[in-house]
Amino acid sequence: MLMIGLALGWLTLALGLLLYREARRWWRNWRYGAPVEHSALLVEYGRKMTGAPDRQVLAQLLTDDFPRALQVERAALLLPEAYQLVAVKTPDLRLPVSHAAVRWVASAGEAQRADRGRLRELIQQARAGLAWALVWVPLMRGTDLRGLWLLGARERALRYAPADLRWLTAVGRQAAVVLEAIHYAEQERWAASEMRALYRQVVAAREVERGRMTRELHDGVLQDLCAVTRDLKALETQTDAVYPLDADEPFFADLAARSGEAVHALRSICNDLRPPLLQHDLASALKALVEELDERSPAPVHIDIAAQADDLRLPDDVALAIFRITQEALHNAMQHADASEIAVRLTQYPDRLRLTVTDDGRGIVGGVEPARFVAQGHFGLAGMRERAAMIGGKLDVQTAADYGTVVILELPR
Repeated sequence: MLMIGLALGWLTLALGLLLYREARRWWRNWRYGAPVEHSALLVEYGRKMTGAPDRQVLAQLLTDDFPRALQVERAALLLPEAYQLVAVKTPDLRLPVSHAAVRWVASAGEAQRADRGRLRELIQQARAGLAWALVWVPLMRGTDLRGLWLLGARERALRYAPADLRWLTAVGRQAAVVLEAIHYAEQERWAASEMRALYRQVVAAREVERGRMTRELHDGVLQDLCAVTRDLKALETQTDAVYPLDADEPFFADLAARSGEAVHALRSICNDLRPPLLQHDLASALKALVEELDERSPAPVHIDIAAQADDLRLPDDVALAIFRITQEALHNAMQHADASEIAVRLTQYPDRLRLTVTDDGRGIVGGVEPARFVAQGHFGLAGMRERAAMIGGKLDVQTAADYGTVVILELPR
């Protein structure tokens, strides 16, 4: 009998424990909902947050995707802006950074339930419009408040479990790290944008100055030299009558020839400063450039313009940028490549315009990273890349030692 009693006692105790566990599980499900795999969700959404490129994507994760996993009906992400916390999606929702509730939550550094205790009193006293926010999560990075994450009521009147609050605190800290990275990335993009805008201004000012110098040289000095050349040729015919000189000393003929050479050199300078053919079409300007450089280059320079690009019409700034890139690439090949042949090709595709400048020279040893050349005082490659970016194009340089170099510019239509 004793053994039977002990067995019944143990059985009753086991059944009681089982009933207690089931009742506790039912009560937790009724109060907090079905158990949430916090660890798996933390890994999943942590990966998504890390890949967020900007604040809008992060706000989408924290106010839409994340709340859906917890069955939260409403959420908001407030980020600092001029001593205020402003909601990303609803700018009318604002809080001063110095708000007592904000300071309270930030000092704790953890997710706080707003339906009880000191936080509830602070909200009721100063901000009735935030009564819907049942959980406040500070996005803290050290002692810096990077943002505030507000979560509203859960579906079916479910409550937030203590494990949910700990999980939300961990998510908030991850989000703060991502916000800090986004902030630094935005600063880098802003600085790059400022530098690009400054470069555009410098390039524009330089082109304006080149145009002014071209006009001054063409309308002033060049015309005067042309007049001097004409006068010298006229005097040459009157040499014997006016200035009898020895036949072996063609004085005025030499002066006329030298003046003509100066006129030709000055015209070349004017063409380099501001190619006049760009006013008509890019193809003609490139052909004239190649013909001129071919006369001065130790290696022959060829140009091949596809039929589709022969009558190409482009905006002035785009045509000028393509011309300058070609000019710089050809000068680099002539000065540094030691090539036996240099070729330019312009091709028009349905979706893009492609320019290539190719040489079979020595190649570029050590790669084509622009920073290396800038550090050495050579700005040609960096300038070509910036000009390409200014017109929405992409510049690529392919090179190998003893196999030559190819400069490729692609411009989407």
